[in-house]
Amino acid sequence: MTPGQCRAARCWLRWSAKATAERAGISKTTVIRFEHGENVLYQSVNKLRHVFESQGIEFVGRTGVHYEKDPV
Repeated sequence: MTPGQCRAARCWLRWSAKATAERAGISKTTVIRFEHGENVLYQSVNKLRHVFESQGIEFVGRTGVHYEKDPV
């Protein structure tokens, strides 16, 4: 997951950085740092990815994000 994909996932879910951090069990500062391309722990990125995927977000390649809110 790239910083851009993280921002897109939050946008799709309409989650603030604070809400995302709480759901992922990391700090809001970590979310913001990651989205700005700064170094964060690999474990933190995995937590973010897991929380997004648990909500139906799919990461496609290096840039894509797919979200089907109400799958048929």
